Amino acid sequence: MRSIRRVRLLAIAVLIVGCTAAPVATTEPATTQPSTEPSQAPPATLDPSLSDAGVIGRVTISEDARANRDGAHQIVGLAADGSSCSVSLEADEYTAVAWYDEAPNEMIHQMAVTVAASDIPEADGGVTSDITHGRVYIDFVSASGFGTAYSGDATEANEGSVTVSVMRVGEGLLFDYQGVTWDEVGFSGQLVCGEG
Repeated sequence: MRSIRRVRLLAIAVLIVGCTAAPVATTEPATTQPSTEPSQAPPATLDPSLSDAGVIGRVTISEDARANRDGAHQIVGLAADGSSCSVSLEADEYTAVAWYDEAPNEMIHQMAVTVAASDIPEADGGVTSDITHGRVYIDFVSASGFGTAYSGDATEANEGSVTVSVMRVGEGLLFDYQGVTWDEVGFSGQLVCGEG
């Protein structure tokens, strides 16, 4: 059973590499602590097995006039901090969230993607594309406390917009998103759930 899960996680990682448009740098295997440095290029893979919660994500920010966070950033979710992938209590929404409560200054401490539960593909290889009613939220740690959140939610006034695609790979899910904040900061990225 463990080898089947590793094969599925590897399939998700390979799929993500295939979806990455820009060349990427290779990364060293993870240690017991998540990386505390933002990467200059997205990692070669987003391997959910690097997270004890099975949740890992990255975002690339562009045209950031408010905090100059242009570039790629990643988060490895921690189970003890509440990272998870699950359906809401009302069973109408599905949320994937990576938390890293003790993230250092200028690092991501939360990344979340929410879509309708009906948008989650059931079959391996299934894809739901062009979801415009979803939400994406990324929050950084900052000494100032201002300008740390990057979000897109077209269902709310003045909350920017985002388009999400969801792909099922075995038991896992790949959320791919692209959006713009209320103040026109562009962001795009992926969030991966090892099991969903």
